[in-house]
Amino acid sequence: MNVDKQNSSGHSSIYTTFRHWGYTTILALCLLMSACGIQFQENALYTGVEPEETIVRPASISMAVEPIIFNEDATNFWLPTDITCTTGGVNSKVKHSGKNALLIEWDRDPKICEWAGFGIGWDDWAGKDLSEVFDYAAIQMYARTKKDKMFGLPIVLTLEDYSGNMAWSYVGSGYFERYYLDEEWQKIEIPLNTFDLNEDGLDITNVKQLMFELQASGSIYLDDIQLVYYEAKPKEIWLPNAPTSAPSISYPVQLFGDEFINNNGWGLVEDHCQNIQLTSTAPSEGQKAIHATWDTSKDDCYHVTLGVSWTNWFPVDLSGEKANLSISLDIKGSPDLLTKQAVRFGFEDYDRQTSFLSLDASMLEGGTLTPDQWQKVQIPFSAFPAGANIKNIKQFLIRMDKDGEVYLDNIRLEMTNS
Repeated sequence: MNVDKQNSSGHSSIYTTFRHWGYTTILALCLLMSACGIQFQENALYTGVEPEETIVRPASISMAVEPIIFNEDATNFWLPTDITCTTGGVNSKVKHSGKNALLIEWDRDPKICEWAGFGIGWDDWAGKDLSEVFDYAAIQMYARTKKDKMFGLPIVLTLEDYSGNMAWSYVGSGYFERYYLDEEWQKIEIPLNTFDLNEDGLDITNVKQLMFELQASGSIYLDDIQLVYYEAKPKEIWLPNAPTSAPSISYPVQLFGDEFINNNGWGLVEDHCQNIQLTSTAPSEGQKAIHATWDTSKDDCYHVTLGVSWTNWFPVDLSGEKANLSISLDIKGSPDLLTKQAVRFGFEDYDRQTSFLSLDASMLEGGTLTPDQWQKVQIPFSAFPAGANIKNIKQFLIRMDKDGEVYLDNIRLEMTNS
C-alpha cells in the first residue's frame, strides 16, 4: 500500500495537488464571471463606527437627578452682592404651597447694573447630569406678580456648568397658562431642550446651577421650582375659522375710556426707557387717562408701544367698512410733539404686518397743536398706508419714538357718519 508522502509544509502531495487544482478552478471561475460582467466588492467585517447610544427615559426624574430646585429652603439661593439692582429672598406671607416662596424685585438700569438676577445651585451645588432627561423634562415653576399685571416675564433662564459654560432659554409667554402674569398663581414650564447646548458649549452632564437673568424691572413671587416630565401639547387653534365680520361690531367702540376695553390692552410699563401709567390728574373725560413719558435714546431702549384688541384677540375683517371708519382720541402734549414726530398710530394684523401714521397737524381739531391742552384727533382709516391686512386685524397700536411726554384719553373706533 502506497502511503502518500508529506511535503515540507506538512501537507501530503495529494492535498497539494488538489489545492493547486482548486486554485486553478477558482481562478477560471473568476475570469469567467468577470467576462459575464460579475464583479466582486470588498466588504469589511468591522467598520469601526460605534452605533449611537440610545438614552432611555428613566422611570422617574429622581433616578437621574435631584428634581427639586426650590421648594422651601433657600440655602442654595444667592443674589449679587456688588450691585443692588436685585433684591429678594424667602417670603412666608405669600406662597403657592408649603410655608415659603421667593419674592424677587428688580430694576435693571444698564448705566448702573451690568447684570441683574439671582441663582440657585440646587442639590447642595453637586454637579447635575441632565443628559438622561434633557429631551423629556422641563423646568416648572409657579409665578405671580406682587401687584397688578405684567404682559410677559423678562427673564432669561441660564444653566451653567462647572467650567463656566452656559446655555440660555427665554421665558416667553408661550410657556404661560395665561398670556400675562397677575396676582393669581400660574404654572410656567420651560422645556430643557429649548436650551441651546452648542452656543457656549454647556456640559449638560455637569450642571452647576440655574440662574435667572432679569431684564427691565418688576416684582414677582416664584415657588415650587422643579424638574418635571414634559410633553409638548399640540397647539390649540384658538382663532375661529373665519374672522369676525365688521357688521357684527356695534360702533363706536371705546378702546380706552378709564381702562382698556375688556382689559385687553398692554404696554403700561415703568422702566428706564418709559413710564406709562394711568393717571387721574385732569383726564379729558371720565376718571382716568394715559400718561406717557419716554426716552428711547437710552441704552437697551427701542420702541415704546401700547396695544389694544377690541375683539378679545380674535381677528377682525374691516375691509367692508374701510371707507367710513376712523380712529378718534383726545391728546395733550408739549409744543414739540408735532415737530419731533415721535408719536405714531397704527394697526397690526396676525401676520405681524403693520400700518403706521405719524401724528400730524391735519389730524388735529383746528389744524394746529395747542400745547398742554386737550385736543381731538381724528384719523380716517383710509389714510393708513398699505401694510397690515385689514381682513385680518389683530390690534390698534400707539408707538412712541425718540423722547417726549403725552397724555391720551377717549380712544375710539367709530364711523365717520355716526
